[in-house]
Amino acid sequence: MIHPGTWRAGPRCPGASSSRSIARRTLLISAVAAAADYALPRFACAAAPLVLPSGAANRRFSVFYKGDRIGTHTVSYSAATGQTRVTTEIDLLVKALFFTVFAFSHRSEEIWREGRLTSLRSETVEHGETLQVTGAATAQGFRVVNKAGPFITAPGVLTSNDLWTPMVLQQTAVVDAQHGGVIGVSMRKLADEQIAVAGRQLRATRYRFITPYLAGSIWYDDGGLWVHGEFERDAAQIIYQLDT
Repeated sequence: MIHPGTWRAGPRCPGASSSRSIARRTLLISAVAAAADYALPRFACAAAPLVLPSGAANRRFSVFYKGDRIGTHTVSYSAATGQTRVTTEIDLLVKALFFTVFAFSHRSEEIWREGRLTSLRSETVEHGETLQVTGAATAQGFRVVNKAGPFITAPGVLTSNDLWTPMVLQQTAVVDAQHGGVIGVSMRKLADEQIAVAGRQLRATRYRFITPYLAGSIWYDDGGLWVHGEFERDAAQIIYQLDT
């Protein structure tokens, strides 16, 4: 899902009202930002270790806004020496005429051992500003550091990048992998549906996805793989269409 941030218009184009702010917050897959001093919502801690997917579960989505392809969201996995590395890459670019309305890039790396998150490292570039977040499992919990300083969350935490696992459906809050704050999450099962994914019909379960700044639907197939997303923003839909 797309990470948060403020999506403001760039330089105004004469007569181009579409260059106005597309939204106060960016898209999410992510999910949405919260400052480090945001009041910490309650965590639903993972009672059991997470079962990580294999490399066959690598995801690459094309992201569409108002019918235009504006970028990609990729999740990839690699495993070695008892650990699994999950890498998320997001690149988005919106233009109006010859002006850049919005440019966003995000890179993060999560290390998992025995089904639990042990480290997080991310870098986000938005409106020319670079944000960095690091995190590591400690005896007290999961320690996250952002520009506002360090804080400790509950153990067994997931991040806003972890839509690749349906276990995120069980969480009430996650670490925002962009800013390092904590955000509340609400998901509710809606229906089992047949949807078109990568040129074929697929049975998938649709869930309603809500954060403080973003709402929409996310689909998982019978194997628990994230296969589709649709979110509302600025009276238009943001579509996540699976490529591979």
